[in-house]
Amino acid sequence: MAAAEAKPGSFMANIQKKLSNGAEAGSRAIKIQTLKAEIMMKENQAKSVKQEMGVAIYAALESSDQEEMARIFGEYKAKVDAIDAEIATKKLTMTELEAQATPRE
Repeated sequence: MAAAEAKPGSFMANIQKKLSNGAEAGSRAIKIQTLKAEIMMKENQAKSVKQEMGVAIYAALESSDQEEMARIFGEYKAKVDAIDAEIATKKLTMTELEAQATPRE
């Protein structure tokens, strides 16, 4: 394998480095696009949970049942908070991947 390795600074070493960097950049771009799609799905999921809460809380609102409203709100808020935490984690990962794409030279 030593015969196939290019000497540092040589033309072949530069080509190998550029190919490797290109593959890494492509992989990062795919991961970022996947995260963007996952974030969009999670945002839609949070919206759906909020809409479900509206349906669930309607009767309590109609009867002015404060305890039931608070219980339902707490239940659905916990669900939305969990989804928001997942979104935040994905956004952080995406930011880290984007930072890796910035040239360091």
